[in-house]
Amino acid sequence: MVQQCSEEISGDSVVKELPVRSTKPSFVWRQEWHELLVFLRKPQRGRGVSVPLSHGWRRILFLLAVDLCFILLVATPINAILEHWAGLEDKLDFNVRNMYLAVLVAPIIEELIFRAGLRRVGYSLFVGPVLLSLYCAQSFTIIAIVAGVILLAALVDKILMRRAPIGNGRRFARGRAFIRYYPYVFWFYTICFGLAHLANFYSTNDRDYLLVFAISAQLGVGCLLGYLRLRQGLASSVILHCLHNSLFVTLSIMFN
Repeated sequence: MVQQCSEEISGDSVVKELPVRSTKPSFVWRQEWHELLVFLRKPQRGRGVSVPLSHGWRRILFLLAVDLCFILLVATPINAILEHWAGLEDKLDFNVRNMYLAVLVAPIIEELIFRAGLRRVGYSLFVGPVLLSLYCAQSFTIIAIVAGVILLAALVDKILMRRAPIGNGRRFARGRAFIRYYPYVFWFYTICFGLAHLANFYSTNDRDYLLVFAISAQLGVGCLLGYLRLRQGLASSVILHCLHNSLFVTLSIMFN
């Protein structure tokens, strides 16, 4: 905000107060939309920026509005077509317990699995895949094999990093590779997030191959959650995830 210049006249002297500009960052919807599109074309890790609470909430609400538009304009028509072609049905039972889990518990768990490692090399390479196997695999044998292989790789990597001299490029090569191939990391976790929700749907006429299109809403919000996690941190993405699930539950109850 610019304060108007004022003049204070005392005798022959004139004292002018210079305009004072606010240093608080402003939130511009159009600029945020442009940055979101640029990010989705080529996801970059970037640097997190601390923002005022009001600014952070505006971004969350903006992304929630984008999410709602995507659900109504894209996901809902796709699911309507799938209901006709594939006999799409969902397995969700929105009783009080399940609504509590969907709105409050699931967002925290899923953000720790799919978004927490988007800024950390070690988490993305070693912790994330183990959590994914625990979350998605139904066989304990598969979980044990995946976890064992990844933990062994993490142990070998830790030993090699400790033994490498300080000036050795190996210490930084992994970080550079993480930045170079970051779009693949982002899309891997985003797509896995969508695929993890395939279990919510089934086909009544044996056209299960079409169910992959039923997770368009999850893929859409996964992109928004990843963007927000990198811009404002994990807590913000958890909040948006809770709001998305609340919105999704409400719309599902209304349409059903």
